[in-house]
Amino acid sequence: MIEINVLFLGPARDFAGVDSATIELPNDAIVGELRTILADRHPGLVGAMATIRFAVNQEFADDETVLKSGDEVALIPPVSGGTDSGLLIDLVRDAIDPDRIRDFVTGDATLGGITTFEGVTRGETDPEHGELSHLVYEAYEAMAREKLDGLAREAKERWSAERVAIVHRLGTVRPGEASVVIAVACAHRAQCFEACRWLIDTLKKEVPIWKKDVYQDGFTRWVDKEP
Repeated sequence: MIEINVLFLGPARDFAGVDSATIELPNDAIVGELRTILADRHPGLVGAMATIRFAVNQEFADDETVLKSGDEVALIPPVSGGTDSGLLIDLVRDAIDPDRIRDFVTGDATLGGITTFEGVTRGETDPEHGELSHLVYEAYEAMAREKLDGLAREAKERWSAERVAIVHRLGTVRPGEASVVIAVACAHRAQCFEACRWLIDTLKKEVPIWKKDVYQDGFTRWVDKEP
C-alpha cells in the first residue's frame, strides 16, 4: 500500500467539507482511481468532479498518472468561472479530455440543443521545410483565462446558453490532436450553433494565445501574428 496527502483547494474544500486527508491506496494506483475514491467518500464532490483538475506534487496530472507514497495531490477547481456552475473554462497542457466536456454540458432534459466544436491540428507539408512536426501554443495565461471567462458569460447572455465549456491546449500539440474544444448547451439548436461559432471566431481574435508552427527540419514560424 501507499499513503498520499490530498489537499482540497478553494471550492473543492467546501464541496468535500475538509481541508486535507491522508489516503491509503494500492501500489501503482493512478489518479483516476483516486478520483473515484474521493467522489465515493465525499458525495459533495460528485457534481463538481467534471471540472476539477488534479495536481501531483504541484504539477498538473492526468488520470493515468501513477501515484507514489508521499505524493501530495491537490484538487484544483477551475480558476475562472468557478462561481458559475454553468461555465467550464480551462487551459491545459495535457490532451483535452472530451468526456469531461461532454459530461459537463449534458444531463439537463430541458436543454434540447448541444453543439461542440473541436479544433484539431491539421497535418500539412511546406514545400521548403517538409512536414509539420507540431504546434506550440503560448498564452498570457491570467489574461487568457479572464478573456475566455468573459466570452463564455457573453455567450450565455446573448444566446440563453445554460452551459458553456471552453478548454484550450497550451504547449506542444501534434497533428491529429485537439487544440481547443468548445461545447454549448441551449434550449434550442439554432442558439447552440450561433453561440459555438461566435465563440471560436471571437476567441481567435481576442484571447492572448499564440500559435507557432514547428517543421521536421526545425524551421519555426508564428501563425496569424505577423506584424
